[in-house]
Amino acid sequence: MDRQVISLGVPLWLDTTLPDGSPYRRVVFAQDTGGAVRGTVRADLFWGHGPRAEKMAGTMKQRGRLYALTPRKN
Repeated sequence: MDRQVISLGVPLWLDTTLPDGSPYRRVVFAQDTGGAVRGTVRADLFWGHGPRAEKMAGTMKQRGRLYALTPRKN
């Protein structure tokens, strides 16, 4: 994440698809700035450890939307 746009620790709603086209929607958290993430419209998703995670990380190039989940101002 670009810390000038989204602070670390902020919960985000991720709405995207997996490489096979199936929907992938869930709450994620801004946890790292990432060395390969450049620009305000990019994010890097941590898939975990092991062969499946490695495959997902290597093939995930889908467009998606991120929504910052912030408290409503009254």
